[in-house]
This record gives sequence, C-alpha cells and structure tokens, in this order.
Amino acid sequence: MASVKMGVAGRAALGAVFAATLVAQAAGTAHAAAGSSSAYGVKASLGPITIAEVAPTAYPGGPEEATVADVRVGTYGSIQGLTTSSTGDDQAGTTESTSKIAGARLDLVAAALSTDAITTTCNAEPGADPTGSVNIANGKVNAVFPPSEVELDASPAPNTTVNVRNLGTLVLNEQVRNADGSLTVNAVHLKSIQPAIRGDLVIGSATCKAGTAEQPKTGKITATAVDEDDDPVAGVAYELKTLKTRAAAPSCTGNDTGSCTFSDLAAGSYQVCVTDVPDGYGMPAQRCSGTVAVDGNHRYVRFVIPEEQGKKS
Repeated sequence: MASVKMGVAGRAALGAVFAATLVAQAAGTAHAAAGSSSAYGVKASLGPITIAEVAPTAYPGGPEEATVADVRVGTYGSIQGLTTSSTGDDQAGTTESTSKIAGARLDLVAAALSTDAITTTCNAEPGADPTGSVNIANGKVNAVFPPSEVELDASPAPNTTVNVRNLGTLVLNEQVRNADGSLTVNAVHLKSIQPAIRGDLVIGSATCKAGTAEQPKTGKITATAVDEDDDPVAGVAYELKTLKTRAAAPSCTGNDTGSCTFSDLAAGSYQVCVTDVPDGYGMPAQRCSGTVAVDGNHRYVRFVIPEEQGKKS
C-alpha cells in the first residue's frame, strides 16, 4: 500500500467525497415478441362453389374485428350473423381469436344442417400450448335416406366426428396443431362426398399462437471503496436502501478489490450507504451515495474512505 502523502485536513476533505455514479453499458434484457391470431366466419370449396374466408381478422396487422350479415352457400342455404375478432398483448405475449355466427341453415340434398349460435375461441399464452373451445346451440343434422336426425353436442370434445350417410363427415371442434406452434380450431368442418358438392365447408374458425412475454428488467449496482491514494480498501460494509420505501435492503462487504455488487435489482431508485469500515479507517463524512437510478443497467458508486491518523503507514 502506498504511504500517506496528505495531512489530516486533506484526508478529512477526501473522506467527505464519493465519486459520481457512473453508468456502464445497459444490461441485456429479453424483449417481448408478439404472437399471432386470426379468425374467419366461413370458407367453402364445394364442387363449383368457392367462398373465400368471410369476415377475416388478424393480429397483428388487423383488422381486429369484422362483421358480415349473411353469406349464401350457392343455392343450398346461408349462414347468418358472422362476427370475428383477433387480438393480442405485445408485452404479455398472449393472443386470442373468436368467431361467432348467429345461425346456419343448409339443405345439402342428402341431409340438412341447422344450428343456432356457434362460438369458436382460441387462446394462447407463453409457456403453454394454445387452447380452443367450441359451443354449438341447437345443432341438428337431418338425413334424407334413410330418414334420421342427429343432435350435435353443444360442447363437443376436440375432433368429434359425425358420419352422415350419403353426405360425408362432420368434424366438430376440429383442432389442428400447426407446424409453427399455432392452433387452429374449426367449429364445424364438413367433408362432403356428394359428387355435385364434393369438398370442404368450414364454419367458425379461430387460430392463435403465443408470443414471448417481456421479461422484467433487472440491473446492478457496484460499490467500490478506495483510500486517499486511490488504492482499494477491502472489508468495507454497505447496505442498499430502496428509496420508495426507505427500508434497508441487502447488505454486502467489499472484496479484495474494494468492491461488492448488488444484483437482480428491479427498476427503481436506490441509495448505497457505508455501514462499517475496517480498522485503521474512519467513516466517510457523507456515508450514503446520491440517488442511483436502475433500469436494466449496471451502475457504479465510488467511496473514498479516510485513514485514521497514526493507524495506517
């Protein structure tokens, strides 16, 4: 350790000084990545009948909401009151999509399909598989030959299959896990085998995929103690105060380099105070730093610790 080069007055003056807070490069933080969601009311490819997605919505990019009063399915009937929405939360990474229809009335030659309200939902959040649900009010299929009636489940389990003779297959609450991690939920998917209208009809579709949530920013404060000769002083004890509550937070003791670090600090305002010094040194006249603002960065506070006269050579 270098020898003392200053008188008592000089040491006392330095003891009252602590260096200004220094700002290092901001610590890396994990930012949010938006998820995605989409929905539509009806889509069809039945023989010569082609219906592109009706009332499409999407997040991000929009539109977030869409409404269509009525959609004709050729000469076979219509689907009424289509409303869809697709939303999300960028910071939380959550998404949601919904497709609602007021009712459907379709006479498909081999069978008639009728329902009241149909609701399809898809929800996604980070760290979990997307989930979906379907509700069908008063759904019925009336086959022509042989005559029969099938009531559709109001809350069908995923991928419930209903075979209708001469018409094809109805898949209720069809759930498809896509390669990108998204989930597509179709309330009613008709796979028609009738020659005149062979193909697919989807009523009520919602797709969702989670993003990543924004991680809370945490930072650090490193306190360093030096003597009048700018040599490190080991063994200085510090405490960290949170200015919002003024309550004492963690404490630490400086290492051989005279430093200790308070880590994983939430964004906020702090103050570092010296609580004890090793033998041969005195407490600084101003033992607490000024306000240290932390917001995902690494800040430094430097204290000059005065030597006690005659106790350090």
